[in-house]
Amino acid sequence: MRKLFFCLMLGLVVILAGCDKDDETSGDVNNGDGGMVDPMSSITLDHVDGSPADGQITAGGDVVFHLRLKNAAAIKAKGITNGFKIYSPDGATWTNTVGDTTGTLGKADFDLIVSINQFSVTGDGADTIGFGCSVMTGPGLAPGFDDIAYTITIGPINTVGKNVCVDSAYYRPTHTWLWAYGEGSFPPTWDGPHCFTVVE
Repeated sequence: MRKLFFCLMLGLVVILAGCDKDDETSGDVNNGDGGMVDPMSSITLDHVDGSPADGQITAGGDVVFHLRLKNAAAIKAKGITNGFKIYSPDGATWTNTVGDTTGTLGKADFDLIVSINQFSVTGDGADTIGFGCSVMTGPGLAPGFDDIAYTITIGPINTVGKNVCVDSAYYRPTHTWLWAYGEGSFPPTWDGPHCFTVVE
């Protein structure tokens, strides 16, 4: 019941903050706060624990994807909703999928909601993790923020020779990939998908 309440509240806050899907844009938008949203704002895969080489992950243990957020705008993001799916195109399986924060963002920044939601987390098919945050009066995602904020841990994986990928995804209840800046919103860029071959 508590998860449902947070999901509904997050959806309401994102909509009120201007995060309707119709607001998506590929350029600068006037956000109503006297600044412009920079299209260079981004989420990137910074590094992977359990990766012995580029494009590979090691079987038998946990794999941790570290996600970097960069707010290149001159003003704060008041609400963020970003989902990620972890999947295998050729049948690799794992036991668990867990999303977490690193401590660089939290309730001190987003004083209304900080939520991590899981959907179909079975280690088979596509596991989805959704990160959502919103402010009432907090600093939000500050201008110039550039740090690793999220992690997604999967494993253990024992299907050597097969592949695992991580990519952006919509997730319930808002189905948006957006950062809200007051009256305007902008989808941050994403450098994926990223795929890895499981090795011994």
